[in-house]
Amino acid sequence: MIDIPFVAGERQFAWVKPRMAFHGAPVGFLMLDRMPGAGIRPYLPGDTGNASTWSVPVRYKTVPGMNVTRIFGPEGEALTSTVVQAATELVREGAQLITCGCGYSIRYQEAVRDAVDVPVFLSSLLLAPFLERMLPRNKALGIIAASKAALTKPYILEAAGLQANIGRRVVVAGLEDTPVFAPTWNEGKGDLDVSAVEKDVVDTAVALVNDRPDIGMLLLECGDLPPYASSVQKATGIPVFDYTSMIEFFIRGLIRKPFTGLI
Repeated sequence: MIDIPFVAGERQFAWVKPRMAFHGAPVGFLMLDRMPGAGIRPYLPGDTGNASTWSVPVRYKTVPGMNVTRIFGPEGEALTSTVVQAATELVREGAQLITCGCGYSIRYQEAVRDAVDVPVFLSSLLLAPFLERMLPRNKALGIIAASKAALTKPYILEAAGLQANIGRRVVVAGLEDTPVFAPTWNEGKGDLDVSAVEKDVVDTAVALVNDRPDIGMLLLECGDLPPYASSVQKATGIPVFDYTSMIEFFIRGLIRKPFTGLI
Protein backbone atom coordinates (compact mmCIF):
# COMPACT_ATOMS: atom_id res chain seq x y z
CA MET A 1 0.00 0.00 0.00
CA ILE A 2 1.26 3.48 -0.86
CA ASP A 3 1.85 5.59 2.24
CA ILE A 4 0.25 8.96 1.44
CA PRO A 5 1.06 11.92 3.73
CA PHE A 6 -2.50 13.06 4.56
CA VAL A 7 -3.15 16.04 6.80
CA ALA A 8 -3.84 14.71 10.30
CA GLY A 9 -7.48 13.75 10.68
CA GLU A 10 -8.49 14.84 7.19
CA ARG A 11 -8.58 13.32 3.73
CA GLN A 12 -6.40 16.07 2.33
CA PHE A 13 -2.92 15.78 0.89
CA ALA A 14 -0.29 17.45 3.06
CA TRP A 15 1.74 20.24 1.41
CA VAL A 16 0.09 19.85 -2.03
CA LYS A 17 -0.90 23.07 -3.78
CA PRO A 18 -3.47 23.25 -6.59
CA ARG A 19 -2.35 22.83 -10.19
CA MET A 20 1.26 21.92 -9.45
CA ALA A 21 3.19 20.92 -12.58
CA PHE A 22 4.76 17.95 -10.80
CA HIS A 23 4.99 16.44 -7.33
CA GLY A 24 7.56 14.80 -5.05
CA ALA A 25 10.37 17.39 -5.12
CA PRO A 26 10.16 19.12 -1.73
CA VAL A 27 13.44 21.08 -1.71
CA GLY A 28 13.68 24.30 -3.72
CA PHE A 29 17.11 25.68 -4.63
CA LEU A 30 17.88 29.25 -5.61
CA MET A 31 20.92 29.10 -7.88
CA LEU A 32 23.49 31.65 -8.95
CA ASP A 33 23.35 32.99 -12.48
CA ARG A 34 26.50 31.29 -13.80
CA MET A 35 29.18 33.65 -15.02
CA PRO A 36 29.80 33.70 -18.78
CA GLY A 37 33.09 32.42 -20.15
CA ALA A 38 34.76 29.44 -21.69
CA GLY A 39 35.28 26.28 -19.71
CA ILE A 40 33.47 23.21 -18.45
CA ARG A 41 32.68 23.46 -14.76
CA PRO A 42 30.12 20.81 -13.82
CA TYR A 43 28.48 20.49 -10.43
CA LEU A 44 29.91 17.27 -8.99
CA PRO A 45 27.96 14.76 -6.90
CA GLY A 46 27.92 16.35 -3.47
CA ASP A 47 27.67 19.87 -4.89
CA THR A 48 24.42 21.68 -4.13
CA GLY A 49 23.92 22.11 -7.87
CA ASN A 50 23.94 18.36 -8.58
CA ALA A 51 20.49 16.86 -8.11
CA SER A 52 21.92 13.41 -7.37
CA THR A 53 23.47 14.82 -4.18
CA TRP A 54 20.12 14.68 -2.41
CA SER A 55 18.11 11.84 -0.90
CA VAL A 56 14.88 13.27 -2.37
CA PRO A 57 14.17 14.99 -5.70
CA VAL A 58 14.81 18.74 -5.69
CA ARG A 59 13.88 21.65 -7.91
CA TYR A 60 16.17 24.48 -9.06
CA LYS A 61 15.57 28.08 -10.08
CA THR A 62 18.29 30.43 -11.32
CA VAL A 63 18.07 33.96 -9.93
CA PRO A 64 18.80 36.39 -12.80
CA GLY A 65 21.76 38.63 -12.04
CA MET A 66 22.74 36.86 -8.81
CA ASN A 67 26.30 35.94 -9.76
CA VAL A 68 29.49 35.57 -7.72
CA THR A 69 30.65 39.12 -8.32
CA ARG A 70 27.42 40.70 -7.12
CA ILE A 71 26.73 38.43 -4.17
CA PHE A 72 30.22 39.01 -2.77
CA GLY A 73 29.84 42.80 -2.77
CA PRO A 74 27.55 45.47 -1.29
CA GLU A 75 25.70 45.84 -4.60
CA GLY A 76 24.15 42.42 -3.96
CA GLU A 77 21.57 44.12 -1.75
CA ALA A 78 19.85 45.41 -4.88
CA LEU A 79 18.96 41.80 -5.79
CA THR A 80 16.77 41.24 -2.73
CA SER A 81 13.43 41.63 -4.51
CA THR A 82 14.57 39.34 -7.34
CA VAL A 83 15.65 36.67 -4.86
CA VAL A 84 12.34 36.95 -3.00
CA GLN A 85 10.40 36.61 -6.26
CA ALA A 86 12.31 33.44 -7.22
CA ALA A 87 11.75 31.95 -3.77
CA THR A 88 8.05 32.76 -3.93
CA GLU A 89 7.82 31.02 -7.31
CA LEU A 90 9.50 27.89 -5.91
CA VAL A 91 6.99 27.76 -3.07
CA ARG A 92 4.13 28.23 -5.53
CA GLU A 93 5.52 25.27 -7.49
CA GLY A 94 5.45 23.09 -4.38
CA ALA A 95 8.77 23.54 -2.57
CA GLN A 96 8.54 22.83 1.16
CA LEU A 97 11.99 24.23 1.91
CA ILE A 98 13.83 27.12 0.28
CA THR A 99 17.62 26.98 0.20
CA CYS A 100 20.38 28.26 -2.05
CA GLY A 101 23.57 27.09 -3.73
CA CYS A 102 25.73 29.92 -2.30
CA GLY A 103 26.56 30.56 1.34
CA TYR A 104 26.64 34.34 0.88
CA SER A 105 22.91 34.28 0.18
CA ILE A 106 22.62 34.55 3.98
CA ARG A 107 22.13 38.26 3.27
CA TYR A 108 18.66 37.44 1.87
CA GLN A 109 17.62 35.08 4.67
CA GLU A 110 15.30 37.44 6.54
CA ALA A 111 13.71 38.93 3.41
CA VAL A 112 12.88 35.49 2.00
CA ARG A 113 11.71 34.16 5.35
CA ASP A 114 9.31 37.09 5.66
CA ALA A 115 7.92 36.45 2.17
CA VAL A 116 7.15 32.70 2.17
CA ASP A 117 5.30 30.26 4.41
CA VAL A 118 7.85 27.42 4.40
CA PRO A 119 11.21 26.97 6.20
CA VAL A 120 14.12 28.94 4.73
CA PHE A 121 17.77 27.83 5.07
CA LEU A 122 19.59 29.95 2.51
CA SER A 123 23.13 29.41 3.77
CA SER A 124 25.23 26.75 5.43
CA LEU A 125 26.42 29.61 7.67
CA LEU A 126 23.17 29.18 9.58
CA LEU A 127 24.80 26.07 11.05
CA ALA A 128 27.68 28.10 12.53
CA PRO A 129 26.01 29.37 15.73
CA PHE A 130 24.62 25.89 16.38
CA LEU A 131 27.99 24.20 15.89
CA GLU A 132 29.79 26.84 17.96
CA ARG A 133 27.39 26.25 20.85
CA MET A 134 28.07 22.50 20.66
CA LEU A 135 31.81 22.89 21.13
CA PRO A 136 33.60 22.90 24.50
CA ARG A 137 34.57 26.37 25.71
CA ASN A 138 38.22 25.77 24.85
CA LYS A 139 37.44 24.84 21.23
CA ALA A 140 36.75 26.93 18.13
CA LEU A 141 34.78 26.46 14.90
CA GLY A 142 36.71 26.76 11.65
CA ILE A 143 34.94 27.97 8.51
CA ILE A 144 36.34 27.39 5.01
CA ALA A 145 34.85 30.04 2.72
CA ALA A 146 35.08 30.88 -0.96
CA SER A 147 36.14 34.37 0.11
CA LYS A 148 37.19 35.35 3.63
CA ALA A 149 37.02 39.02 2.66
CA ALA A 150 33.38 38.66 1.63
CA LEU A 151 32.36 36.52 4.60
CA THR A 152 33.83 38.83 7.22
CA LYS A 153 31.94 41.90 6.05
CA PRO A 154 29.69 43.16 8.86
CA TYR A 155 26.38 42.59 7.07
CA ILE A 156 27.27 38.93 6.40
CA LEU A 157 28.51 38.28 9.95
CA GLU A 158 25.44 39.92 11.44
CA ALA A 159 23.05 37.95 9.22
CA ALA A 160 24.80 34.71 10.17
CA GLY A 161 24.83 35.53 13.89
CA LEU A 162 28.64 35.37 14.01
CA GLN A 163 29.74 38.91 14.77
CA ALA A 164 30.33 38.42 18.50
CA ASN A 165 32.48 35.30 18.13
CA ILE A 166 34.53 35.92 14.99
CA GLY A 167 38.26 35.52 15.54
CA ARG A 168 37.87 33.96 18.96
CA ARG A 169 35.38 31.10 18.84
CA VAL A 170 34.92 31.24 15.06
CA VAL A 171 37.91 31.34 12.68
CA VAL A 172 37.65 31.83 8.91
CA ALA A 173 39.97 30.74 6.11
CA GLY A 174 39.28 31.88 2.55
CA LEU A 175 39.94 30.26 -0.82
CA GLU A 176 40.15 33.54 -2.78
CA ASP A 177 43.94 33.32 -3.20
CA THR A 178 44.16 29.63 -4.10
CA PRO A 179 45.69 28.77 -7.49
CA VAL A 180 42.80 26.68 -8.85
CA PHE A 181 39.62 27.01 -6.78
CA ALA A 182 39.57 30.80 -6.98
CA PRO A 183 39.82 31.16 -10.78
CA THR A 184 37.47 28.21 -11.31
CA TRP A 185 34.59 29.14 -9.00
CA ASN A 186 35.14 32.75 -7.92
CA GLU A 187 36.07 34.03 -11.38
CA GLY A 188 34.47 31.45 -13.69
CA LYS A 189 37.59 30.70 -15.71
CA GLY A 190 38.73 27.46 -17.37
CA ASP A 191 37.70 23.85 -16.91
CA LEU A 192 37.14 22.26 -13.52
CA ASP A 193 40.25 20.35 -12.39
CA VAL A 194 38.77 18.22 -9.63
CA SER A 195 42.05 17.00 -8.13
CA ALA A 196 43.57 20.48 -8.10
CA VAL A 197 40.51 22.06 -6.49
CA GLU A 198 40.44 19.28 -3.92
CA LYS A 199 44.09 20.01 -3.08
CA ASP A 200 43.34 23.71 -2.63
CA VAL A 201 40.47 22.96 -0.26
CA VAL A 202 42.35 20.34 1.76
CA ASP A 203 45.51 22.44 1.98
CA THR A 204 43.49 25.42 3.22
CA ALA A 205 41.74 23.33 5.87
CA VAL A 206 44.98 21.73 7.08
CA ALA A 207 46.72 25.11 7.28
CA LEU A 208 43.83 26.54 9.30
CA VAL A 209 43.82 23.65 11.76
CA ASN A 210 47.61 23.78 12.10
CA ASP A 211 47.42 27.50 12.80
CA ARG A 212 44.59 27.03 15.29
CA PRO A 213 44.94 23.63 16.98
CA ASP A 214 41.92 24.50 19.14
CA ILE A 215 39.57 24.09 16.15
CA GLY A 216 37.19 21.24 16.98
CA MET A 217 34.91 21.31 13.92
CA LEU A 218 34.96 22.63 10.37
CA LEU A 219 32.11 24.16 8.39
CA LEU A 220 32.35 24.45 4.59
CA GLU A 221 30.53 27.62 3.52
CA CYS A 222 30.43 27.25 -0.26
CA GLY A 223 27.91 25.00 -2.03
CA ASP A 224 30.71 23.75 -4.30
CA LEU A 225 32.74 22.36 -1.37
CA PRO A 226 30.80 19.29 -0.10
CA PRO A 227 32.40 17.00 -2.73
CA TYR A 228 35.68 17.51 -0.88
CA ALA A 229 34.33 17.14 2.68
CA SER A 230 35.45 13.54 3.01
CA SER A 231 39.00 14.42 1.99
CA VAL A 232 39.05 17.37 4.38
CA GLN A 233 37.93 15.17 7.25
CA LYS A 234 40.51 12.52 6.41
CA ALA A 235 43.26 15.16 6.38
CA THR A 236 42.22 16.98 9.56
CA GLY A 237 40.66 14.21 11.64
CA ILE A 238 37.81 16.39 12.92
CA PRO A 239 34.06 16.61 12.12
CA VAL A 240 33.20 18.45 8.89
CA PHE A 241 29.80 19.98 8.12
CA ASP A 242 28.38 21.68 5.03
CA TYR A 243 25.20 22.37 3.05
CA THR A 244 24.36 18.67 2.88
CA SER A 245 24.37 18.43 6.68
CA MET A 246 21.73 21.15 6.87
CA ILE A 247 19.46 20.13 4.01
CA GLU A 248 19.43 16.43 4.82
CA PHE A 249 18.60 17.32 8.44
CA PHE A 250 15.43 18.97 7.15
CA ILE A 251 14.64 16.10 4.79
CA ARG A 252 14.88 13.56 7.61
CA GLY A 253 12.33 15.59 9.57
CA LEU A 254 10.06 15.89 6.55
CA ILE A 255 10.03 12.16 5.79
CA ARG A 256 10.01 10.23 9.07
CA LYS A 257 10.22 6.46 8.81
CA PRO A 258 9.16 3.98 11.50
CA PHE A 259 11.97 2.55 13.58
CA THR A 260 12.56 -1.17 13.49
CA GLY A 261 14.56 -3.21 15.93
CA LEU A 262 14.46 -5.55 18.90
CA ILE A 263 12.58 -5.08 22.15
